[in-house]
Amino acid sequence: MIGKINFLSKSKQQLEVTIISIPLLIKQNMRVKVRIDKIDEVIVFPPLYAIWQLRYQHENSICAGQVWHINGALKPLHASLNEGGFDQLRFSLSQRIIGTFKNTQSTVINSKCSLRQEIINHYIKKINLLDNSGVIYALMFGERGLLTVDSSALLKNTGLSHLIAISGLHIGMSYLFGYCFARLCLYLLPTYFIYPKTPILFGLIFAFLYAWVSGFAIPATRALISLVLWIYIKQQSCHFFSWQWAVWSIGLIIVADPLAILSDSFWLSSFAVLAILYWFALYPIPSFSYHPKIVSQLIPLFHLQVGLLVLLAPIQIILFQGINFMSFWANLWLVPIVSWLVVPAIFLLFLIPVSEVQNIIFQCIDKILSIGIAPLPYLSDFWFGLQTTSLWFFVCCWLISGFIALGWHKTYIGLLGCFIALYLNSDSFANKPHNEGWKLTTLDVGHGLAVVIEQNGLAYLYDTGNRWPEGSSAQRQIIPYLKHKSITPIGIILSHNHLDHTGGVDLLITQYPWINLRSSFGSNQHLPCHKGQRWKWGILNFEVLWPEQFSKISHNDDSCVIQISDGYHKVLLTGDIEEHSEKAITAMYKQKLRSDIIFAPHHGSRTSSTSLFIRTVAPTMVLVSSARYSAWKIPSDKVHLRYRENNIKWFNTAESGQVTIWFKKKNLTLTRFRLEIQPRWYHLWFGDPLFPE
Repeated sequence: MIGKINFLSKSKQQLEVTIISIPLLIKQNMRVKVRIDKIDEVIVFPPLYAIWQLRYQHENSICAGQVWHINGALKPLHASLNEGGFDQLRFSLSQRIIGTFKNTQSTVINSKCSLRQEIINHYIKKINLLDNSGVIYALMFGERGLLTVDSSALLKNTGLSHLIAISGLHIGMSYLFGYCFARLCLYLLPTYFIYPKTPILFGLIFAFLYAWVSGFAIPATRALISLVLWIYIKQQSCHFFSWQWAVWSIGLIIVADPLAILSDSFWLSSFAVLAILYWFALYPIPSFSYHPKIVSQLIPLFHLQVGLLVLLAPIQIILFQGINFMSFWANLWLVPIVSWLVVPAIFLLFLIPVSEVQNIIFQCIDKILSIGIAPLPYLSDFWFGLQTTSLWFFVCCWLISGFIALGWHKTYIGLLGCFIALYLNSDSFANKPHNEGWKLTTLDVGHGLAVVIEQNGLAYLYDTGNRWPEGSSAQRQIIPYLKHKSITPIGIILSHNHLDHTGGVDLLITQYPWINLRSSFGSNQHLPCHKGQRWKWGILNFEVLWPEQFSKISHNDDSCVIQISDGYHKVLLTGDIEEHSEKAITAMYKQKLRSDIIFAPHHGSRTSSTSLFIRTVAPTMVLVSSARYSAWKIPSDKVHLRYRENNIKWFNTAESGQVTIWFKKKNLTLTRFRLEIQPRWYHLWFGDPLFPE
């Protein structure tokens, strides 16, 4: 795969691709997922996928199933890399997505839409009229295109995201529906037409069709593999244990798709199945024959949800940096509704081709979901963001309960294990005292800037990254990082009033209302950030060197330039100053500008980082915050060469991901996400380097 990525990025190639994703809205600039079928007439197997960003003029002509010939070069897969943030690289590779094609020469080979696209087109107008259109669309076709951001967040915070991903629960219900449907039909047939395995065959057909209508989404395909294996084993004249089937299923899935190990959903579903088997093996449900029938039927469901809550807590904290303990009640409430009412009703939609009947069924599904979703906003308020130390608590509870359940606590080794687990969860381990010194972290926010200056669990932010219609750097990178590191921000310094530096400030103020703002522009509520301002915070001294006065317009040259010193090291934060300001600052401060570390002015643009300014500051390293595929082609290769000629080490977030420097008195340690923090193969730099050595 890596070889194909590098090959396709070298030069333009002749490709044959099939559109996979379902375009809901035809517009000038579209992003569609395509399967690469051929490269220079050579068939690609196993299949690879890419995002095709195309400009197409003819409306209503792009659809899933079309085959296109394109002539273009691949932009290799790339994403921001920060601690605590969503790992887009790992997710994309788990989907076998290798990059993006943009503005390519293209001709259509086969303009016919796929049958799945035509089925979706048939239902989509009716779905759009419903209050819960996003959830219904996801449950019917495995597509999340109609889900709003608020709906997705609500389902995530209540632990119900698995319900709208067609996976084991849905495939299992489709098999059961097909099985029962066949059994019902057999009652109407003469005895000599009855074949004992007909219900099994019908169940498999229904499960296969549901997986097909979901586009053979990866979770649905995995569930189908496990179901087929289960049925095959059950038909053999041999005895096996449930845990053996689970392990064989996991092994078969990995053999069929080795990249499944990169998928969060793979680990969640695998752990869920193993957790259920483990839970019922250790804590079987006792007989409740003396209880009312409805109570005896609800208790197993209650018992199951307790087990899943306890046993899946650690992996949920690892994947989502938090947990909602009320998800127990949310799942207890909504899972039966979706399983036994909504999913069977969806099957009826496909089986009954009468429009009037379908309208009634749609309305029933919508009302049922409205009732089911109604309590969720109240349960979502109990989301707890948890950190690494909280994870230790659940892991240790896991270990201790396992020792006790298996009777190992009665042995010397087991007793020692319990003591070790308790120590790992103790305050002396979980709440380590903060190390001496302070940290400077440059987050990878693409084209923008976000710097976290941290000491003793508190932090100042220098700029807040960019903002765009779908979100902001604060939402995707800054806040997840702060939560992951258990850091409380106490102040924000805005260098100047450009969106790529102030884009996340509103969300940060909402999230942390106590935070104070400092800038060289804005209202009277902002603390001033202009020449002459000084303050001390812990062991750090801040001095504002530029601009000379308050500026309402706030151009690049009006950026707030700050020098930070701890008595051993100096760091120069430069914002987006350009040649004019660099000359003025150099003339004004001369040797006082000397700093160990400098942030490349204006992201390394050719309009900044003049030779005189670089020689005057005389840093040992320069930090650059930029995007790999910047529309402005920055950082400039001339600027990069200028720093190299002065023997200054160059660190670019586009290449390194997050860059963290730890200052401990006279020593400093630099770590990069891609190379030191998480040096995984899927975090490799794909394609040619920005600046070949």
